[in-house]
Amino acid sequence: MNISILQEQQHFKQLQQLCPLQCSIAFCLNQLRGAQIQFLNLGNFIICPEYNCLIIFKYKILIRIDRFTNKQQS
Repeated sequence: MNISILQEQQHFKQLQQLCPLQCSIAFCLNQLRGAQIQFLNLGNFIICPEYNCLIIFKYKILIRIDRFTNKQQS
């Protein structure tokens, strides 16, 4: 495995620890701020560009954390 894949996995695990499933949006935002992780709050979605993750909420409760890639398909 290369370093970037390992780093992405570590970031993903860190987000899962900071924002466990079923936590509230407010709790997750406070955790991200405390860890000084940059994010974009879009209401029911929080994007963490440095971590390539999308945090998804339903009824203000965390239901899923997904990874995404910045690679363009040709």
